[in-house]
Amino acid sequence: MDFSNGLDLSVWQEKGILRAIDCQWVEHLSNHVEEDIDSVLVAGALCSAYLGAGHICIDLAAIWQTPPEGMTLEELRRALALCGVTSVDEWRNALAKSALVTLDEQLVERPMVLSGTRLYLYRYYQYEQQVLTYLKKQFDVSPYDVDANLIAQLFPNKSDSVDWQKVAVANAASLPFAVISGGPGTGKTTTVTKLLALLVAQAAEQGQALRIELAAPTGKAAARLTESISKAKSGLPLSSDIKQAIPEQASTLHRLLGSDFGRSRFKHNKENPLHLDVLLVDEVSMVDLPMMAKLIDAMPSHGRLILLGDKDQLASVEAGGVLGDLSFGIEKAYFQPDWAERLAQLTNENLQPYSNASAPSISRALTLLRTSYRFAADSGIGQLAKAMNAGDVKGVLHCLESNKADVHWQIPKEGQTKADIATLAKGYDEYWDAIREVNNSAYDSQSISKIYSVFSRYQILTAVRQGEFGVEKVNAQLEQYFYQRGRVKDPHVWYPGKAVMLTRNDAALGLFNGDIGLCMPDESQRLRVWFIQPDGSFTGLLPSRLSEFEVVFAMTVHKSQGSEFEKVDLLLPMTPSPVLTRELIYTGITRAKKDFTLWGSGHLIRTAAESRIERHSGLVEALWSVS
Repeated sequence: MDFSNGLDLSVWQEKGILRAIDCQWVEHLSNHVEEDIDSVLVAGALCSAYLGAGHICIDLAAIWQTPPEGMTLEELRRALALCGVTSVDEWRNALAKSALVTLDEQLVERPMVLSGTRLYLYRYYQYEQQVLTYLKKQFDVSPYDVDANLIAQLFPNKSDSVDWQKVAVANAASLPFAVISGGPGTGKTTTVTKLLALLVAQAAEQGQALRIELAAPTGKAAARLTESISKAKSGLPLSSDIKQAIPEQASTLHRLLGSDFGRSRFKHNKENPLHLDVLLVDEVSMVDLPMMAKLIDAMPSHGRLILLGDKDQLASVEAGGVLGDLSFGIEKAYFQPDWAERLAQLTNENLQPYSNASAPSISRALTLLRTSYRFAADSGIGQLAKAMNAGDVKGVLHCLESNKADVHWQIPKEGQTKADIATLAKGYDEYWDAIREVNNSAYDSQSISKIYSVFSRYQILTAVRQGEFGVEKVNAQLEQYFYQRGRVKDPHVWYPGKAVMLTRNDAALGLFNGDIGLCMPDESQRLRVWFIQPDGSFTGLLPSRLSEFEVVFAMTVHKSQGSEFEKVDLLLPMTPSPVLTRELIYTGITRAKKDFTLWGSGHLIRTAAESRIERHSGLVEALWSVS
């Protein structure tokens, strides 16, 4: 798109600053309303581009100081000067006068919304406001009564330090909205199982029954939640009636809301709310802003919403990092004094050190689980994850160099340009042995479950999609390697053991983006692709029924969220990439339970540890600047 002043956005597109769709969008807007203010169209193109990178909005003031990647500050200032803009105020004033922009205080439906120095696409401003409106409404609700004796019964053991699981249960039980965050092994599922037990027991004492729903963003995460709650509730010190009343069947968010194939709307919304009293959503770090807004829209007025997740994991692939925004200051905010006192009385825990008179309203709804029970003090994986999460470069490199039994570092050889496929493929030896064993025996209804279990023990993760160390090339090379070793007859067709991941929702089949299927024969020896359901059962589909999928012997770190494996190999590319951040590597590390190998140079690991994901939105300021 060319402007009258000589500025050409196609040059920005060639540099990767803008996408084709960003240029096409502003060109369409320009033609539609005959907008001729060049600085407005530039801002609109950037707003669209930043949305594609996961941001809810752009901050004009931030961009004025830090230009988009691929552009120098001098280039940006020169381009805006050509558009008649020499300051942030001038840029904002131009937008405020445009027919394409509405101001937040006089909101009318126009393509863009200007709020302070933040510029949004209209729909995403609406999503953000939906979330804020919901949260502020929950802050005004009087706290619920909580049975301290039941809490004591659920947590009979007293320790010298604060039992944050106990505090999280008391806190969430007191509120209509709560967030419980914690890293791997901090007992998030155990905590919410006890929370659900408390709510069910209190309702039973009043002669009531609660309608409780469990959900997660992906089918695998839902299946893990189902399994975890089933195990956790069996050990509760409560009657069998209470245990039976705690649900363990989780669904995906799409299934819960009623994904309507071919339509963007869900069946459940404000006009047709969900039929529930309590909703627990796990792996919330994967939930983007549009999904969170639609989930909130479907909540009944009396419903309680409990969000569970690791705030330090990668944010959602789509726009918005809702969990990160909600828990922005969770480590230091603690509780307002009156709330700290209330929780202390309910839990008999000393919370005086965690009282903060300046804590904002949102802090009341947050609890951070601070003790990891999965990793021992000498665990290399635990130490590495902690150091990476803190951006402690020296600590990260020390963990990698210290020869821990569960952490390994594969430094690229001089001149290496390709992944070591032969070494990586060894991780699947057990899987192919299991495939051969099943093929050589009579079909057993337990075969699929066994194969799926073995497959889930090991996973190769990549940081990027393209390139020699990207997921597409690595998967292709792995299939070729398996073919050369006689494990696959033809990698170009369906074969026993082929592992695929869906790349698009298919509500007609009840399957969703990220679901993993394994190809194995059925009782009639016909090949089917088997997918695990949230209840742990399997559904087998003919391969011809699947349309959009990819091989998944390797997957990106993003796609691995919500999953755990005994052994993980994480491949970093040979050259720097903007996706290499501490959140990405932390997420990759914490997918491993027993063994982790990092493939990458010290320089790239250092760069990643020093880089954080920053996503622009208005949620942090709105929630964390108000007392």
